[in-house]
Parts: sequence; C-alpha cells; structure tokens
Amino acid sequence: MFYSIIIPVYNNTAEDIKRCIGSFYRGNLIDFEIIIMDDGSTEECAYKIDTIIAEYPAVTVYHLSHGGAAKARNEGIKFAKGKYICFADADDVVTKQFLFDLSAIEQNGINYDVVYGLVNFIKKGSNIQESSQLYPLELQLIGNTEYRELYRHMFDLGSSIYKRKEGYVSRGPVARIVKREIAEKYLFNPNLVLGEDELWNLDLLEATKNLAVVYHIWYLYLENPLSTSRKPNLDFLGQHRDLLVSMLPYIERHKGSLEGVFANRVFESLYEIIQGVYLTLLKNKNIVDNIKEFNKMTNTYPYTIITYKYAKRGGGVKTLIKFVLLKTDCLLLAYKIKNIVLKR
Repeated sequence: MFYSIIIPVYNNTAEDIKRCIGSFYRGNLIDFEIIIMDDGSTEECAYKIDTIIAEYPAVTVYHLSHGGAAKARNEGIKFAKGKYICFADADDVVTKQFLFDLSAIEQNGINYDVVYGLVNFIKKGSNIQESSQLYPLELQLIGNTEYRELYRHMFDLGSSIYKRKEGYVSRGPVARIVKREIAEKYLFNPNLVLGEDELWNLDLLEATKNLAVVYHIWYLYLENPLSTSRKPNLDFLGQHRDLLVSMLPYIERHKGSLEGVFANRVFESLYEIIQGVYLTLLKNKNIVDNIKEFNKMTNTYPYTIITYKYAKRGGGVKTLIKFVLLKTDCLLLAYKIKNIVLKR
C-alpha cells in the first residue's frame, strides 16, 4: 500500500461523500486505501456512509463519537498502512492531475518526506471542469530560502512563490502527501477548534526539510455559502485567541523573522471576528457598545503583542494603516464604515 487517504466525515450529504470518494477512482492510477473517519454523524448519515463505501474497493469506515476533525484525522492515522498519508475533506475533490502525479511519485521511487501541491476554489454546484491535458510530474526541491518562505507563508498565505495565479499551497491539511512515520509523530492538536491544521503544517516544517513542491492543481475546495462548517458564533472570539496564543512559541523560536507575518495573521483574525461576529451576530446591538467591547478585547493579550515593529515588518501600507486604526481604537469603526459604503 503506497497511499492512505484519510477523510473525516461529519453529517455530510451522500452526494458530497460520493463525489469526494469517486474523485479518487478515476483511472486506477495509484495504489491506495481510503479511510473514512465518521466523526459522530447522525445515524442517517452513518448509514449513508456504510451504503456508499460498499460500492468502492479499498474503502474502510470507522465510526467515532464526535470529537472534531483533528481527533478524527489523528485516529485515521492510527489505521493507515500506506507509505504516505494524505487528507481530504468530504465536501471537496481531488483532480486527475493529482492522481497522475501521485502515480509518477510512486513509480519513480521518489522519497521526499512531504510533497506539496496546489489548491484552488470553485463554487459548489457549478460544473467541475478539469483540463483534459495531464502535465508531466515536475518536482521542485524546497531549499533553505524556499523553506523560510514556506514557513512564513503558513501564517499569512502571502508568498509569491507558493501563491500563484493558478492556485496556492494551502495551510490546511490537503493537497500534500506526508510520510506515515512523520504523520504518526506530529498529530493535530485536538484542543484547538480553529487553526489546528495551520499549527500541524508548522510542525511538519520543523520536523523535516526533505521537502518538494509540485506546481499543479491537486485539490479543489468546493465553496458552499450555506455551509455551517466553522460558522462564527460567540465562541469564535476565544477560538481565534487560542489559535494566536498557540502560534507564539513558533514566533519565539524564529526570533526576528516572523513578527511581520504574525502581525498579518492577527489582523486576519480580527477581520474574521469583525465580519463574523461584530457586524453579523451582533449587528442589531448598539454600535457604540460593540466598539467598546471590541476595543476592550484588542487591548488584551495576545493582541497587545503587535507593535509598530511587527506591523512594519508585515510589509505594505495596509498593515501599517490597520495597526494605527487598532491602536487608536478605530479598527471596528473603519470596517463598519467600509461595509456601509460598499453596500451603497
């Protein structure tokens, strides 16, 4: 067995699950197993999973109590038999190019610890149109310079090397293959609800520098505007705080080189909090009270870590403007005004 594909499922539709699994069975190009980790779905969904997998060879399902995607992936790793592990989400698909490249990796005896591909987005419900042309595998070694750039990219997705017009290297767990012995050692943090996959990627980068990248689209995220996955709620505030605090040890280990991308990641979290909570869940609340609550939050740890030096190293005028707005307690107000203007 060369590849173990681990797919967490939690109350996904039968259509989603079948489309995801089916995307791996085009051309029989690779030697693989699929491990479905049912993360405590309803009985109806669990029955659908059992029915669907009967149609495919080399698919196994394990039914768990609900514990989140991180726990489901970790449990899946325990059952994996392949040399390499890769992950997929049940509402997405892999491309034919992914299968073609993985077949070439297998046949040519390539032995990198981690190989990255690119991801892209398409709207769910639209026709999935892939190029009929399959391109030869072109592995590019990630050297020291590219390694540092990839590490920074995992914070803010800002690298021109790893973010291209056709797609980008994700900071999620998908569109990469990882040697099983490394995946077994570096598991996902089950205590984080948000961003556990970002930290997992940083752990992989600290574990090995035997890395390569393939600049082909391997994975398609199917955007679903009705999805309840990671739907913002009032716990969203604590989830972002926990993620940012968990990132700080990585910043400390790379003193002087990551302050800027961490600042960008903080402002990304603040944007998601503003859009998902303060301008959505609390939209009927008095804006003055919202601003006071938001400013009270941003004047606490870890948001107070961001200094002018951090913002300046973040690169670009936008980061500095956000820093000034943050320190003058005007960031939420600025986004509120921006939203009003854009709606006109």
